[in-house]
Amino acid sequence: MSPELIMNLNMFAQKLQSLQERLANLYEDANTTVQPESDLLLAVLKELDTASKTLEIATEKLFEQTQKLVNVQTRLREVYKRYQDLLNFIPNAYLVSDTQGKILSANYATATLFNLQQRFLVNKPLVCFIAVEERQAFRCQLNQMHSSECDYVQKWILQIQPRDCEPFEAAITVAPIRDVKGKLTGLRWMVRDTDRVSYQPLLSLER
Repeated sequence: MSPELIMNLNMFAQKLQSLQERLANLYEDANTTVQPESDLLLAVLKELDTASKTLEIATEKLFEQTQKLVNVQTRLREVYKRYQDLLNFIPNAYLVSDTQGKILSANYATATLFNLQQRFLVNKPLVCFIAVEERQAFRCQLNQMHSSECDYVQKWILQIQPRDCEPFEAAITVAPIRDVKGKLTGLRWMVRDTDRVSYQPLLSLER
């Protein structure tokens, strides 16, 4: 929860308390008056008092729900941090992209392999790190994954072009991410330098 929302909730509670105090004073004044309108005024003030108490209960529930939300957000941040720490320990380059190949997250090994800091990898198209002569084939293969309903893992061999470094041959493993309705929502990638691993591709891009 943002600090602004917390501040607004506190201001609402303070205003509600101030309203209740004013109503209590008005009720006491009206109860001691001898004017004929006092009965009507008392009835109005009672209605307002009931309304203010209802608001007070609603405010308490809102604070309770807000606290639960804060607790959930805290737990989610802890889980996400553990997930990121785990990914950073993986020796191979691992990244997640959207369906068009735009990088959403990447581990430390990816930053090392692509010669670019992790924070600069996010929102970069993966095709930017593919050798120019193989980008068209890469895009074609990516488009085929969109039209396919298969969930099998695909393995490609192609040239990776790191930032300001010489290209190298890499083994790429890609797997689809689907929602509960089966719609393609993203892609998981693992990239390995073939000079460092023994690898036989199931599917190779034509050069």
